[in-house]
Amino acid sequence: MNLKNIVPIIAQELEKRRFIIRFAAPFFFFLTALFRCYLESHVFATRSYFSYYVALHHVLWYFSVILFIILTTHLIAKVAVEKLLWLMYGAVLLMLPIIIVMIQGKPMVADYLTGSFSEIITHIFTIYFTYKKNLPLTAEVIVIFIGMTVVGYLYSKSLFRSLALGAAVYIGGNLLAISWIIPYPNSKSIFNVYSSLLNHPFLAVVWLHAMTFFTFLTAGRGGLIRGSFRCWFSAAAIAVFAGVFYMAIVAYEGWFSYPVDIFLTALPFWTTAFLIAIYRCRMRFALRHWFWIIGAAVLFLQWAALGPIYFHVGMAAPLTQQQIWIMPR
Repeated sequence: MNLKNIVPIIAQELEKRRFIIRFAAPFFFFLTALFRCYLESHVFATRSYFSYYVALHHVLWYFSVILFIILTTHLIAKVAVEKLLWLMYGAVLLMLPIIIVMIQGKPMVADYLTGSFSEIITHIFTIYFTYKKNLPLTAEVIVIFIGMTVVGYLYSKSLFRSLALGAAVYIGGNLLAISWIIPYPNSKSIFNVYSSLLNHPFLAVVWLHAMTFFTFLTAGRGGLIRGSFRCWFSAAAIAVFAGVFYMAIVAYEGWFSYPVDIFLTALPFWTTAFLIAIYRCRMRFALRHWFWIIGAAVLFLQWAALGPIYFHVGMAAPLTQQQIWIMPR
């Protein structure tokens, strides 16, 4: 076998390995995030509160953050999205706070950033030294900042871009860590809303919206779907109509009491209508099969989160013994 035949074979094998690494990245991230959630909310918690919706809440938040990091790196370092999926293996850093509390022999009590505007800014710029709950996270965010700065330099060969990436990831990640919205009677949040949903189911659905947005934005930036403005507008208009139709029926029937619940639970109907509209106009879009795989995965997560809620599981109501495990406050 001569050199001319060997080179294409080696290139093919390398491409196969790259594909496997990229394909496995989201599954590795999911399992690691779920394990971190279990350790944080059950093993190292002052009292165990691990449940179905606690797991969904935490995992969807982590996915929103990593997709934000990938998008930010793509935009600042000018790297193709598919070449950045390996960043999901950075989920191993989620174990760092667990190791720290295990060494210290203390419980894990990390929480969203709360307080006044000045207090939150202080917490962010002091790397949580003024926010004792999140002190175990300090080492983690420092490593992420340094790591992303190095990644930015390796890709861009620019000191300015590398520092900009590290700063953007740190600041953006902390913005996602602020307690922006939460249902009454909880008060530690920027905005409080009236909702029948309990705390963790509510936040799981909120981060489900964020994860959906970041996923489709990442898919678009990754070139998995391309189309004219007219095609996009038509698909969006159909999705909006489906969502409004759902909300009108639910409001009329009184299935949910509060407007925020009606709006939040419309997500699978928006997404389903959007995907159907794209499929029917698929000849006008440049689509890759991975778009449909990702779309189906997102839709599955949406139904997994909202399916029980449609039957009022996870809502502020008298609980049966069978329901208690699924929705702690």
